Amino acid sequence: MAKTFLLHDESLNSHGFWMKTSGADLSQFKKNPIMLWNHNRAWRDSEDQVLPIGHWENIRTEGDKILADAVFDSDEFSQKIAQKVEAGTLRMASMGVRVTEESEDPKYIKPGQRYATAIKWKAREASIVDIGANDNALALYDKNGNIIELSASGSEIPLKKLIIKNDTKMKELAKLLQLKDDATEQDFLNAVQPIVNEVASLKTDLQAEKDAKKELQDKLTAIETAEKEAKTKKAKKLIADAIKDGRLDDDENHTAEAFYLRNFEADYEGTRAMLDKLPKKTSLSERVGASQDEKNAWEQRQKEIEEANRS
Repeated sequence: MAKTFLLHDESLNSHGFWMKTSGADLSQFKKNPIMLWNHNRAWRDSEDQVLPIGHWENIRTEGDKILADAVFDSDEFSQKIAQKVEAGTLRMASMGVRVTEESEDPKYIKPGQRYATAIKWKAREASIVDIGANDNALALYDKNGNIIELSASGSEIPLKKLIIKNDTKMKELAKLLQLKDDATEQDFLNAVQPIVNEVASLKTDLQAEKDAKKELQDKLTAIETAEKEAKTKKAKKLIADAIKDGRLDDDENHTAEAFYLRNFEADYEGTRAMLDKLPKKTSLSERVGASQDEKNAWEQRQKEIEEANRS
């Protein structure tokens, strides 16, 4: 009696997607219902992998399941597989399919799904397998008929990877944006875009304000520097004049100049007033000249007194 195998159902496989049974195209498979061992075909070298091991009969759909009866060939390797099937050692079958249409429509998405749903697909072969991906193991073929090896991570699965959404967070975000719970991605984009634009505008205004403040600060700094240089220049002139007219004595190290420059920097007006009050020194000739004038004035006065007495 032929052994019946489950070739397909609509459960979520371990790779993170599922295939709609109603989207299956079994026409080619029914015309050539080949049975392989682990999806291996005649490009391999070893004897046990070069030929099909049988075919499938009574291919049928029951609800969301596709079933078929295994008929094994009479060669030695095929019979080895048949014996292990009969003994219950091998219990799994796997379909080799090519996906022709996929969908990300939420109505086709199941909890835990990671890839788009195959809503239309074409069966190419079915194999007896030792260890499948899961209870409804399958193999995928590309459009050129080449088998696609499904890695454990599913990185080579030719279906679009789904963007997993956190419904709770999305509802909270919808509330903040004053959107309905069933808002679409476009609704979110429409609501967020004005906020993005406003933030960009604020950043531009803030940068302009920073630039204006910096420009003003640079001008103030330039004015302060110019004023300080002018005062220093004027202070040096006042000190030089004080040294020249004898109000200040300075040495070769310019000690007096350095002292008064520090004072000018601390209190310009006060230091200026202090320099102005310093008495000028008189030279010897000036002092002698002053004494002679006094003598002449005294002698003249004496003459005036004598003349007054004579008369």
